[in-house]
Amino acid sequence: MDFDLGLILKIFVLLNPLASVPILFLAYEQKLDVRAIAFKSALLALGVAMIFIFVGPMLFEIYGISMNSFRVAGGIVVVLLGLSMARGGKDYSGTKQDAIVSLIATPLLTGPATMSFLIITSAELGALPVLANLFIAFLAVAVLFLLVAYLMPNINLEYVSFISRLLGLFLVGLGVEMIAAGAKVLLLGAPA
Repeated sequence: MDFDLGLILKIFVLLNPLASVPILFLAYEQKLDVRAIAFKSALLALGVAMIFIFVGPMLFEIYGISMNSFRVAGGIVVVLLGLSMARGGKDYSGTKQDAIVSLIATPLLTGPATMSFLIITSAELGALPVLANLFIAFLAVAVLFLLVAYLMPNINLEYVSFISRLLGLFLVGLGVEMIAAGAKVLLLGAPA
């Protein structure tokens, strides 16, 4: 199985595990088990992502949606996620352990942008290559989460916020590319 570093990085940026750090920090402040939350969240998000890799392309057929229409729609969602990340400023106070796991797993790790990208990519490349690269991206998420859990008392959320905002700009670019590729075919009939 070939691993594509570019695809792994795109998936990792879409998963945006840094957006989950403030929530993990909240769990830490509430004296909850941060490692368990991080592990369960990553595992649940991986399961959701795997379902969309295998089921997503079939949804095109069921609903009569073309790949390029979904590429444009997914690109818009990715742009919106990127803009949201770049602007920052979410408050997740008042949640408990199971709610935190659900919140991190979806929509933070596997939200609409990630699902759209996985569906489109698996329809283009096939489920197995995307799945192999997805596992590597989630391995990186798990490593990051373990580091965060270990370093929690020393984390400066300002730095995490800055890096997350920077990654948001890259997501905006990825979303624009998705929109352009889909629109090119839909509007001009040119190959993607």
